[in-house]
Amino acid sequence: MLSPRSIDIKTDKDTLLELHCRINYESECAWARARPYEQYREKWFSTSQPESYLKDLVESMKDKRTIAEIWQNEDSVIAYLWVTFTNMPDYNISIAEINDMAVSPDFQRRGIALKLMAYIEQQARDRGANLLRSGTGFENTASQGLHAKSGFQTYSIRYEKLLTPRNVESQ
Repeated sequence: MLSPRSIDIKTDKDTLLELHCRINYESECAWARARPYEQYREKWFSTSQPESYLKDLVESMKDKRTIAEIWQNEDSVIAYLWVTFTNMPDYNISIAEINDMAVSPDFQRRGIALKLMAYIEQQARDRGANLLRSGTGFENTASQGLHAKSGFQTYSIRYEKLLTPRNVESQ
């Protein structure tokens, strides 16, 4: 049975870093994904990004509205969620932002992500959000399809221009 539990940074650290790295890769721009995942992963883990990510996650968990959960089936990690909340008092709204949502590769294509999106939406409402936001990479068509099935609409488009040739293999 699929069930959520709160994240424990000490015991879940390795799992969280692996899933977050995979999310980053899947949503990266084309030039960053030009290298195989294993090379991307090796580079990512050699930077300050893992530490920064964990610090941001821990800091966000101080807000009781934050959704920071591992979903598991007995002993297997099936998915992970990280949703934060921001109040915009001048507009009288609260925004829930899906920072991360990942289904472990062995459990993908089973409708789990769609169920998690519905869960996130309900939890966001229950915690006072008026708006639910999420982002993904331009070429991450699986995530885009999930967002469309979940009723999301595009509200922003970001652009990037590579200014100098880069040897992404050595980065």
